[in-house]
Amino acid sequence: MQENNKTELDSLMTRYSQDLNGLKTKKEAEKTAQNAFVVEFTRLEKDVIWPVLVDVGNQLNAYGHDYHVSQDEESVDATAHCRPASITFNIYPATVDRSFYKPESTPYISFVSNQYARKIGITVSTFMPNQGGVIGSHGDFEPSQITKEFVEQEIVNVLKNTMIFHK
Repeated sequence: MQENNKTELDSLMTRYSQDLNGLKTKKEAEKTAQNAFVVEFTRLEKDVIWPVLVDVGNQLNAYGHDYHVSQDEESVDATAHCRPASITFNIYPATVDRSFYKPESTPYISFVSNQYARKIGITVSTFMPNQGGVIGSHGDFEPSQITKEFVEQEIVNVLKNTMIFHK
């Protein structure tokens, strides 16, 4: 190989190695941050979100309504479709027949982990049987924004926008 081409090839390979090492370091740092977020989301589910959902649900019980709390761990199905970790609060108003006590038929609020963005998304539904409603994102939030007061307020907002309470 000619000396000038060998020198240039050596230079290219040195830069490639440095870039590869930099990318590897960056990827490791990103993975560490994602893992820390997963731990924080799990803590928030257990220490902040779950207790508030149960407390508000018990308050709704006192008014004759029902509720259900469910949690889903992150999973990937056979077609590589990822379902993020989440905790969902389903609201079953007293006027709804028990046969409609299904997540897709009644209002809910979900707190959804997005480990790649390191944010917690909130998805809400105001759907009521035979009445309609909306489903959509209520925003993406930093873990530090998820407090007991914040969770309570989000649930109240869903209830305010549920058609059963507009009559």
